[in-house]
Amino acid sequence: MASSGNRDAFIETTRRNFLSHAAVSIAAAPASARGSERTETSEQGDPVVHLWRDWLMAHGLRRESCRRQQQLETELLRQFGSFPRTKIPLSEDCGFMWAYSGREIDRLLPDPDQDEMRRQARAALAARRSEWRTVDKRLGYTRAKKAEEEIAGVEEALAKELWSAAPQSVAGVAVKLHSLLEMEDPGSALQDAPWPELRTILTDLVRMCAASSPT
Repeated sequence: MASSGNRDAFIETTRRNFLSHAAVSIAAAPASARGSERTETSEQGDPVVHLWRDWLMAHGLRRESCRRQQQLETELLRQFGSFPRTKIPLSEDCGFMWAYSGREIDRLLPDPDQDEMRRQARAALAARRSEWRTVDKRLGYTRAKKAEEEIAGVEEALAKELWSAAPQSVAGVAVKLHSLLEMEDPGSALQDAPWPELRTILTDLVRMCAASSPT
């Protein structure tokens, strides 16, 4: 007999698979309505659904950009072991600390008689940063990070416009909830209230959209 843990994992996977198809189900509703009589308050005429489609495209691009940026960052860290930094000895017997900026170097080496140590630490950090920039330029990490930040800004602006719009159909309510969950609870990881309850509501709304679509 399967353990309760395995059963819970199976239920969670099944639920997540259903919700992962929520966007596809809702997006397909207008197409399935072609050739039938529909009112202006239907999914096809709901401006919220159209706003959601724009957001969904930006959301997909942002996720792709994020994955690309993370892959490049992982490769940079694989080659360097960390972001640019330099060792600052604390004393002969107390080891060292890492400094990632000139400000940290100044904080760790505050005494006037440590001028030479500060100079050497700054030079070492500058050299490390130069090596980092060379590899970064070849891999394109900074470019990918900037692109991810730009599309994230577009996604956020579209989400705010979507959330402030008034839905005119069940699908309109569903897509607003869908976008909220995707942005605030990516991967359905949050288990404290109200997130499980909100995911259940989305499931109900998607089922209602599917049931109301003409065959």
